[in-house]
Amino acid sequence: MYPTEGISNSLNSSISLPLGDYRYFNISADHTSYEPVNESITLKLSGSLNLSKGYSGKTLPFYKRHFGGGTGSVRGFGNKTLGPLYPNGKAKGGELSILGSANLISPAFFFDDNEKMRMSAFIDAGNIYEKSSNIKLGDIRMSTGFGFAYLSPIGAIGAYISTPIIKKSGDTIESFGFSLGSGF
Repeated sequence: MYPTEGISNSLNSSISLPLGDYRYFNISADHTSYEPVNESITLKLSGSLNLSKGYSGKTLPFYKRHFGGGTGSVRGFGNKTLGPLYPNGKAKGGELSILGSANLISPAFFFDDNEKMRMSAFIDAGNIYEKSSNIKLGDIRMSTGFGFAYLSPIGAIGAYISTPIIKKSGDTIESFGFSLGSGF
């Protein structure tokens, strides 16, 4: 449940059939690696690149757009607040998602029975782009913080505190987050 060594890479693609109303494709590449630093500390590196786009003159349906911010993305920013927004401030999503994270993970040393508990220090970076042709690396957001995960009988429970280190005015900041079903 708490890996300390190994690599997982995946490359996926999908395309909608031209028989329906929507025509779109998706290509995604994901990487996760765990490398022991010493007997109790593990370095976890992860990254994902997702591209979805309409074809044959069709636009990408709203429910296939990518969203970012919050747990599982760039912690320290509000859930689904990265990337383009509608005028009312709601997330618009985008065709391109670029996300990455580096975590130093160790057992929760301040508890005696810590087999099911882990803590981490992390740096997250990434953003969502409305159009794949509008990539500006200056739009990347970055945050850092600390996380705690507990493998409970009902599943993983995670919590983190975070602060953005690269942000822009108007970004929604979320300094604390909580998740059920995922750690880090």
